[in-house]
Amino acid sequence: MASFCKVSIIAFLVLACGVFLSSPTQAFRTSEQDSGLALEPSSGFGEDIIPIELHHYLDECVKKIGTECGPIFFTRIFIGKKNEIPVSCCKKLVDMGEECHDTLTRIVCSRPEFSANATLYEERAIEAWNICAN
Repeated sequence: MASFCKVSIIAFLVLACGVFLSSPTQAFRTSEQDSGLALEPSSGFGEDIIPIELHHYLDECVKKIGTECGPIFFTRIFIGKKNEIPVSCCKKLVDMGEECHDTLTRIVCSRPEFSANATLYEERAIEAWNICAN
C-alpha cells in the first residue's frame, strides 16, 4: 500500500488531462533510484499499457511539478484535505500546464482504488487549477 501511495503521488505530480486512457487498469511503480513514472505490464505478455510517447510526456509533467508540490495537490484532490496551496506550487502547476494536470488526474482516476469517485476527484482537480490559475 505504501508503494502505491508513493506511486500515486508521483503520478499525480503531473496533474494533467488531455488524453484519456482507454484501459482502467493502468498501474505504476517506482524504484528507489528513479522517482519517475514506470510502467507495469498490462498482461503476462509484457505489453505496456501506456504508449511510450505518453509515458515520456507524463515524465516531463512530473519533473515540472516537482516532488515538493505534487503531494500537496494529491492530498487536496484525492484525500480531500483543503490544504493551503503555496504560491510557488501554484506557479509550478500553471507552468506545467492544464493539459498535464488533467491527464494525470485522469490516470490516477483510472486506478481501481480511485475510479469509483472519479467525478469528485476531477471536480477537485478543476478547483485546484482554478485557485492557481486566477
